[in-house]
Order: sequence, then structure tokens, then C-alpha cells
Amino acid sequence: MSPEPDAHGDNTSTRLSRMTKAVGMYRTRANWGVWERFEAWLSGLSQWSSPLLFGGFLSWFVGWTIVAGIFLNAIVDVEDQAIMSTAAGRLMPAVGVLFALLTAFVITNQWNRSRSAEGIVGGEADSCIRLALASQSPGLDGQRIRWLLAQYLRAVLDIEWETLRHERAGCQEAATALSQLERDVRADATAPDVLTAVATNALSAAEGVAVARRDRLNLSGHGLPAPLFILAFVSGVVLCLNAIAIAVNLNDWVAVIVGGLVVLIALDLALVVAISDPFRGPMRVLPTPIERLLNELEGGRFGVVGAAELGGVQLEVPPQPATR
Repeated sequence: MSPEPDAHGDNTSTRLSRMTKAVGMYRTRANWGVWERFEAWLSGLSQWSSPLLFGGFLSWFVGWTIVAGIFLNAIVDVEDQAIMSTAAGRLMPAVGVLFALLTAFVITNQWNRSRSAEGIVGGEADSCIRLALASQSPGLDGQRIRWLLAQYLRAVLDIEWETLRHERAGCQEAATALSQLERDVRADATAPDVLTAVATNALSAAEGVAVARRDRLNLSGHGLPAPLFILAFVSGVVLCLNAIAIAVNLNDWVAVIVGGLVVLIALDLALVVAISDPFRGPMRVLPTPIERLLNELEGGRFGVVGAAELGGVQLEVPPQPATR
């Protein structure tokens, strides 16, 4: 006999299938929630200062390795300590190579991301310089373009740059200033009395500014992957445990060598966290090229910079927020 359908026309097997899918989706969301919380904690950890970050990792590793050494020496018999030391010594090369490869891969990857971020910021400043130079060409409203460019750079420095540390997709003020700048450049470049070379140069520079900003915002929202950090961290802990197991059966001088290894592992992992995000932490990318360009622009190096009315509404950038 087939199961009777319910009020919605579904039989028992269909209801069970829907319940199973619902439970699976709930578990998936719960797992993602745990990963998101851990990644948020890891991102917050990367904002610590260098002395606090390196000192925290060093204190934690040194503390628990001392406790682990005392614990192993107390519960393992003298006869068994030699066996444990031999077995740990055989595993030491494999665990050491694994930790070295993982940390080298992570550090190289994150360092390359930081260098890419510096290149993007430098490219954005270069495009702004090209646009400022193009604004001096005949046929373009140079004073208005330079003022709009200064407004955009000020919004980036005062508002948007701070949002990069919190993984937010920029700010509305910078987006509005850039949109107005692009519209004005296109309007001037398409005028009939503007030379083709001048129009091409101005449009290319404005497009370069927009592309560089998009790349900068895309790079700011991606920090160190949590599974990769966990794997490197666990391999470091296992390497320390192996070193402790070897040193338990040997003299005090070996303990000094093990202590140096523990310090090196702690500092290595602290470095991984320090460079985990290019726009936050003690080794973050600084907006120095943009600051220098804004100073030169407002100083009149590229010509007079004057206020302009934008469609009857004065474009204003809010003041810089107070430092926390």
C-alpha cells in the first residue's frame, strides 16, 4: 500500500527527503558560521601591533612547551623515554619539512599579495598623475577636472582607506566623486574641439583610476584562509611536541636547542598572521603615493585647483574621522 499524501499532496518519503535536505542545509550554514567567526577572529588578530603579536605567540608557545615537557617527564618512565625519543626523532624530519613547506608557502603567498596591493595603490596614483597632466591639455576644463580629482583623492584618504581595514567595499563618498570625475572627463573628451590624442589620453587615465580602485577594493576583502593557517599552526605544534619528546631523555643543552626551535616556530607563525592582510596589521600597505599626489595637486603643481558646481550641488567630502 502506498503512503497517503498529506494536505499538500506529498507522501511520507517526500516529506522525509525534504526534512533531510533542511537538516543538511542547517548544518552547512552552522559550519560556515563557525568558519566565519574564526576568520573574523583571525582578522582581528592581524591588527595587533608587532610587539604584541610576536610577544603573544612567543609567550604561548614557550609556556605550553615547558608545561608539556614537565608533564612528559613526570608520566613517562625513564626506560620508556628512550623509546619515545627514538620514535620522535624518526618523525622529526618529516614534520619539520611539512612545517617549513607550509609556512614558506603561506608567507610567500601573503607577501606577494602585499606587494600586489602596493603595486595597485601605486598604479592608482600613476593614473591620477596622468589624468592631472592630461587636464592641462587644450579643450579640457582642467581646473574642474583637477578639483574633482582632488575631491576623490581626499575621500579615499579620509574615509575609504579606513574601510579597507574592516573589509567593507569602499565608501559612497569616493564612489560618487569618481563617478562625477569620469562623467566630466568623458563630456570634455567628446567635445568636437578636443584633439583625438588628448581625448584618448584623458579617457585612458580616468579608466585607469577606476580599474585600480576596483582592484584595490577586491583585494581588501580577502585575508588569510583559515584552513591554511590551522594546518600550519597544527604542524608547528606537532613539531614542538616532537622536539620535546626528543629532549626529555637527553641533557639540558638539548633543551636549549629545543627552546630555540620553539622560538623560531612561534615567530614564524606570528609573521604569517602579521602579513595576512595587505591593508591591516603591522605590515600593511600605506597610502603614501596617494598622499603625495594630493599634496602636489593641492599645491598647484599641475595647475590651479578650484571649486566647481556639480549640477547645482556642491560636492563635499566629510571631514576625516577621529582616530580610535
